[in-house]
Amino acid sequence: MMGRHKFATKLYYNLSLDGLVRRNHLLRLIANAVDFSFIYELARRYYSYTGQPSIDPVVLFKTLLIAYLYGVTSERRLMDEIQDNLAYRWFLGYDLDEQIPDHSVLSKARVRFGPDVFESFFNRTVKLCQAAGLVRGDAVFMDSTLFLANASMDALEPFDSPPIEPRQFIERVFSENPVAEEPEPGPATGASRYRKEARKPKTKQAPANRRERSRTDPEASIMRHPGIGTHLAYKAHVAVDDHPARVITAAVVTPGATADEHLLNELLWRHRRIVGRLPEDVVADRKYGTMENYSYLAQLGLHAVMPDRMGPKRHPGGVWSIADFKYDAEKDAYECAAGQWLPHVYTRPSDRTSSYIAPPNVCESCQFRSQCSPSGKPRTLRRHMDRVYLEAAAQWLESEQGRWRFKQRKVYIETTFAWAKDLHGLRRAQWRGRWKVQIQVWLTAAAMNLKKLAKATGVEPGIPKLSRVSLAATLGHRLALVVRHLFSHKDHFVNKPKECPT
Repeated sequence: MMGRHKFATKLYYNLSLDGLVRRNHLLRLIANAVDFSFIYELARRYYSYTGQPSIDPVVLFKTLLIAYLYGVTSERRLMDEIQDNLAYRWFLGYDLDEQIPDHSVLSKARVRFGPDVFESFFNRTVKLCQAAGLVRGDAVFMDSTLFLANASMDALEPFDSPPIEPRQFIERVFSENPVAEEPEPGPATGASRYRKEARKPKTKQAPANRRERSRTDPEASIMRHPGIGTHLAYKAHVAVDDHPARVITAAVVTPGATADEHLLNELLWRHRRIVGRLPEDVVADRKYGTMENYSYLAQLGLHAVMPDRMGPKRHPGGVWSIADFKYDAEKDAYECAAGQWLPHVYTRPSDRTSSYIAPPNVCESCQFRSQCSPSGKPRTLRRHMDRVYLEAAAQWLESEQGRWRFKQRKVYIETTFAWAKDLHGLRRAQWRGRWKVQIQVWLTAAAMNLKKLAKATGVEPGIPKLSRVSLAATLGHRLALVVRHLFSHKDHFVNKPKECPT
């Protein structure tokens, strides 16, 4: 028999909001794992001791957490969903008959608190994850990702032109206002001919970010991406801990055109300030492989797990580079493939390089002349004073642990960016201005950290807090160490005599 359900409203209901939220809901796990009372201390100095009571600051931060946990990028839509969603109401502490605050309280709180409070909130989430055993601190993975700014390319305006020298001004006047030439009669026929107009001097065009900027968001950079095209963008620089939970320990926002290698120092400093110690390995991609970064990490006693930015670069025509020569530190000279030595000749302190030149009349008759010095002139090499740090980093990168760490980089940092963009609304900036976008990135990172913390330690009241994720991660790490040990001693097991008892 087919049944038909009939809905009829009741005058009275015997229910509770707590009973309507399932026991394994993410917000319930977060509420059980985190005590949000620390927010009162962060926000206390921004409120007066008199006047009307404001919206609870804990409610404001929980509301923002809901937005970034579930990728709700509109604050108006966020409040509409809180109005209808029972779990959201329960997490904020608003019963079924209570009025939800207006969306404007979020923008007012953002202006009132400023970036300091939101940075402290993010740092507190890292501390909570560290206390739960989700931060290991042995290595840190660094990278950056571009995301769209909240501005249109149609709202670009030119920068104010800088002052120029008088000679350049006169040349520009004559080039932009050419004088009409009078015709000259020909020598025999009287036919007229005109002088060729002087060609305008070719001037190198300045980069797009020096010529134009956005009127609505001047701090965003003009970027060109093959898959997206030309757009305005910001860049989020992130540091991730090496624990399998992949906790974000530092996050910095810059204009999209900022080079990644300039942020390594700041990310490492922020990571150390939160975690409490420096990591052993700093893992990053090729963009961070500069002499300055190698020298900086070596002076701190850290392993730079990053390839050389230049790579195995060769000169045009396949001519050998400095990497194809063997350096002898005792002689302070390079040895070429033909066995000739290139001694140290002079040093240029201005660019911190030393020059090594082959003896005269040696390269002309060398069998490797076409590959080393096609012109036949004595081959010259320039060695940076900090190249010893680059060579040490390259040697460490080729080691077993270096290769293992560099393989981990894609898993740890790329998946973090994918989750942030696909699940937590980081594909586009919500607001305009660098400090507001910085708040967005901090809240995104905080939401991701608390989500991992909740799944690791957020259990129902009355049940012992056994961190299954932390336990599995620890066992997985121990298993990886055993496998690496067996792999490093594989010859002992492969070449084992057959008569040896098992």
